[in-house]
Amino acid sequence: MSNFKLDLFKFDLARAKKCYNKKQLAQKAGLSYDNLMKILSGKISLTATSLGKIAKALEIEPADLLKNEE
Repeated sequence: MSNFKLDLFKFDLARAKKCYNKKQLAQKAGLSYDNLMKILSGKISLTATSLGKIAKALEIEPADLLKNEE
């Protein structure tokens, strides 16, 4: 799977559970705020590395942030 699709609902839910705003999450994940916002808006593709960083910051599995493709 090379084209990851972030599930924004799952992302927001996981972020809310940690009480992180987007700037805090970007900092904890080691991403720039601008890049996080571009990922969320779909302007840049979500890479495996970025997915892993976001999931680690949220203390969840990367698969828990992806849309279920059926």
